[in-house]
Amino acid sequence: MAERLTRDRVVRRAAELADEIGLDAVTITKLGRALGIAPPGVYRHVADLAALHRGIGTLAADELAASLSQACAGLSGADALAALAATLRRWAVEHPGRYAALQVAPEPDDAEGQAAAGRLLAVIGSALRAYRLAGDDQTDAIRLIRSALHGFVSLELGGGFRQPRDPDATFDRMVGSLDTMLRSWTP
Repeated sequence: MAERLTRDRVVRRAAELADEIGLDAVTITKLGRALGIAPPGVYRHVADLAALHRGIGTLAADELAASLSQACAGLSGADALAALAATLRRWAVEHPGRYAALQVAPEPDDAEGQAAAGRLLAVIGSALRAYRLAGDDQTDAIRLIRSALHGFVSLELGGGFRQPRDPDATFDRMVGSLDTMLRSWTP
């Protein structure tokens, strides 16, 4: 007997499909085929493609939060920042479709998405605790770190680094610069 299809299983299979073919290539029809059901059957579990993307983003936020929490456990300062950055980079390469879904912030009325985003931000904030940032300073620092890492990861995933210089060396230098900046952050 086949396992019963649930919203969670539909979203998880959509996330896998997004990692395989790209988030923008996922359609209800392709997802239905991947699940082995007629495409209209997908709508019993998600309202539309936008809802499916929101579900993938929520799943991605929780998965990344768990990975970052594990990677940063017991670390602080530069070590926590380096672990956070390396883990996010590796996770994005392993889960490019989920990573793409994660780049869209949840709508204010999306309670599930907001909660997952909050859990992810809490993990990142915890990893940065040695820098003693709070309030707007912490928000600005997280946005800066996220922007720098996203820029690097996006260029790397898109084939943007074809020079002979090792991207790992550049990445390490970027993370070191972020640490320097955070240590001298003044409100």
